[in-house]
Amino acid sequence: MRPVRLLPALLAAAALAACGGDEPAAEEAATTPAPTAEPADPVAPADSGGASPFIGSISVDPGDGTMMIGTGLGLYRLAPGGRRAERIEGALETPEGSGTVSSNLELLHVGPGELLASGHPQDGALPEDLGLIRSADHGDTWEPVSGLGEFDWHVLEHARGLLAAVPAEATDLYVSADGGAAFERGGVAPTPPDDVAIDPADPERWAAASAEGIATSSDGGASWRPREPMPGALLAWAQPDGLYRVDQGGLSWVSRDGGESWEQRGDAGGSPSTLDVRADGTLYLALPGAVIKRSTDGAQTWKEVVTLR
Repeated sequence: MRPVRLLPALLAAAALAACGGDEPAAEEAATTPAPTAEPADPVAPADSGGASPFIGSISVDPGDGTMMIGTGLGLYRLAPGGRRAERIEGALETPEGSGTVSSNLELLHVGPGELLASGHPQDGALPEDLGLIRSADHGDTWEPVSGLGEFDWHVLEHARGLLAAVPAEATDLYVSADGGAAFERGGVAPTPPDDVAIDPADPERWAAASAEGIATSSDGGASWRPREPMPGALLAWAQPDGLYRVDQGGLSWVSRDGGESWEQRGDAGGSPSTLDVRADGTLYLALPGAVIKRSTDGAQTWKEVVTLR
């Protein structure tokens, strides 16, 4: 199927939505690699009944720094400056029924206190696919946004008012310029993407990571160019023009030219399962054993934040 060009009206609306001011720029990283992860301070593990959950999603509130963590054993929340993450059961009320949504969610903050998610219910009278849902209280309560019973978004990304989403195991790319109330089919990725990143300064520039490696697009996902044959990498795009990548194995890299070339930065100390970046350039990732680490120096060193057990 031929890729479909992103609707110009969507990109124009996205640009208008961003006119209120850009997010803070990421700190310029040094050029000397530091392959050894920063020693971790002791942190208190979260209570997950003795099991070590797989962490599939992390998103940090750009307002107060609350961290939301989606795992196979439920939804967790780490308060700003907290030492222990708490497991929560978010309640979703819909016209079709109600229930809890504390299973493994794909999470995305689109503004201070504005949390979007997609996934499946834990219990109650809810459809198997929740579409796009929203929380304004750090996951305690949720409301439907769109696609209830129709979509299970496994990738959510945003930049300058544009929201991008990819269904589970699909190559179709969907975009929304109204916060997810309505989506348009935008393009087709080369292979089902495991991760997508969009340039915060230019919603036409995308990068996607898949089992076949990394590809980039300069036309909003309509066409793609293979870049790095590195399967299983994770991506995060920070300002100004810093595209970060962490490979399976833990090596971290930065690209200043949208994925054309890469500079090695450091070593996260293991194979990551998810990667997130704040507007100030702070990076967060999850490693096996339910360990979450943070980097504040452009992926050169990584320090443990919390461990879920």
